[in-house]
Amino acid sequence: MITLQVTRRSASNEELEQALEQLDAKACAYFACDAGIAGLHPMQGTLLDKPALSLRLYTDGLEVQALSAMGHVLLDHPVLSAWAGLAKRGRGCHPVTALRAFMAVFAPVHEVLLLGALPFAAYRLAAAQVVGIDEPLGLLFLAEHYWQRSSDGQWQRIELALPGPEAPNLSLGATAVKVTSRALPRHVNLRDDFPPGGYAEIVTRALAFLREQALISLTLSQSFRRRVSVSPSQAFARLRRMNPAPVTFFLNDGVGECLFGASPDLQLVVRRGEIESLPVCGTVARGPGPVGEAESFRELMNESVDAASLAVCTDALRNDLAPLCVPGSLRLMDRRRPMSLSTVVHTVDRLGGSLRAGADAWDAIFATAAPVMVTGTPRNRAIAAIDLLEASPRGWYGGLMVLVRGDGDALAGTILRAAAVRAGIAEVRTGGGLMADSHPEREENESRLKALSLWRALGIVEPPSLMAGSPAPASVTQLPARAAMYDAGDPFPAAVQDMLAGLGITLDASADLTLLIGNDVTACRNFLTSSRKKPLVAMGDAALHVLQHAGFSIETIAPAHGRLLTCTPTAIAPLKQNGSFTAAGYNCQSLTPGVVLPGWVVWVQDQSQHPVMLVNGFERIACILFRADSLLSSAPALETLKAALRFISMPANPASARPFE
Repeated sequence: MITLQVTRRSASNEELEQALEQLDAKACAYFACDAGIAGLHPMQGTLLDKPALSLRLYTDGLEVQALSAMGHVLLDHPVLSAWAGLAKRGRGCHPVTALRAFMAVFAPVHEVLLLGALPFAAYRLAAAQVVGIDEPLGLLFLAEHYWQRSSDGQWQRIELALPGPEAPNLSLGATAVKVTSRALPRHVNLRDDFPPGGYAEIVTRALAFLREQALISLTLSQSFRRRVSVSPSQAFARLRRMNPAPVTFFLNDGVGECLFGASPDLQLVVRRGEIESLPVCGTVARGPGPVGEAESFRELMNESVDAASLAVCTDALRNDLAPLCVPGSLRLMDRRRPMSLSTVVHTVDRLGGSLRAGADAWDAIFATAAPVMVTGTPRNRAIAAIDLLEASPRGWYGGLMVLVRGDGDALAGTILRAAAVRAGIAEVRTGGGLMADSHPEREENESRLKALSLWRALGIVEPPSLMAGSPAPASVTQLPARAAMYDAGDPFPAAVQDMLAGLGITLDASADLTLLIGNDVTACRNFLTSSRKKPLVAMGDAALHVLQHAGFSIETIAPAHGRLLTCTPTAIAPLKQNGSFTAAGYNCQSLTPGVVLPGWVVWVQDQSQHPVMLVNGFERIACILFRADSLLSSAPALETLKAALRFISMPANPASARPFE
């Protein structure tokens, strides 16, 4: 047995950032839980920036290579040399058996670790006998030096060394170890797997499989490819800032390929003989601000297909882990816990159990390789359908980022929301779980949405269809510098004043433009008959009084205060935001549905397609029935108000007084 000497010291965030900047330069790996659900996801981090050995997995054994001076000494050690002879490819040793024997060579110390990644095809290694193929099924590094972050965010520098006379020559350690490089591909495919809409067609075909064959669920995926100029380490730094996740990872294989990503799925946590799995299912675009986020979770929680998909994932994982656990110990610990990331929201289950005697982390890793979250149920039939329907091999997608320690503790995260970069081409693969009642168009949109954070990190701007909910570009027309405000008994006048001040608009009673607010019928009527000035923007109940004065029919309703509206701009509205937005209503009256009067144009409708914003270009009046000043209203609601202020304050032009009719 080999006992490695462990030294540690405190490390600063500056040191860690400097190490992260070198990710492009050498073989290395990073695996951290940078975000997740407190109490569920262990907030740890590991950056292995100096590996001693690399272990490449194949169906017929391992390829082991020294990457440092200590690595060479280790391979010359009698115990490890004997192991290497047995684990070598073609000697009949199963790769998983070889990995277990490798870790048994070292004293069971927590600081000794293997860190690396397994591609999707590594599920083949779960079989007792595997067919030999000349395709690597995993890359793991034995750590020599690495950085470790504790749950409280403190970093330490960990160094492992051979003690005494076995220590390597330090001068040799200063010499770079040459790594044999695989040949880069001559032709790099830049085409996506499917054109827009093509993935929805494949999903439609898949739904027939789900209805006609003995498939409970099926996960399909597609790849997008783009030429990139940003280095993988720079893109990864952006991704970590923009999209911290339960599984944040980077792998430089040392021979020309870098893999990085931010996955929501921490698949396995093994600690002191206890095992947990945290399957994730269901994806909805995260709305802007706290209200948008809450609305996204409401939509997700009410989605029965996603709830059923997650239940299937959890039951299938129990089926995978049950043979490894003490009978009766597996239990559901959390159900559909909400998890919010930078661009999407998910729900998470948690199941846990106790490993039985003789079972270890390697058993769990390969028992759950190609889990149902990325394949389907039953797994073998789902994989057959995947081979038939998908347009290209999965590569890393659906594989595992793996960290296994000398004392048996381990982490495994599913490789999702990842980019593989080689020869200046980035491939991003995304997909989703399907049930028999899934919607093809929704699945297409979800697949493209999941790629958004990677494209942003790589400095690529995707088409507007992927950017729904993003802030609208600023208009070239300036907001008015001054505005008068007429308060007809509004409940929140200070909030409106604060909103205007935030827009850089000064309140001035002599200004040409007036903002009318309030719900006092008499005060509004007096303003409109005796004090009204052009141009005019009215908001909330005041807008309804203005419309009634113009001839619209208004009806009294039960007070609906603080209620949220889903608002959608019409095609004719000169608004830049894409898609729907959320706005708060504070109303005691409502516009009677019916014909829009001549001269008025609808800019925004609610979820019932009733007008909630109307504009009269000739009269220079804008009526906004919701409250853009409310903290419950999303950013596009304020952009709508700004657009009205810009348009209404433009100089009158008889030739274009009604440009939106």
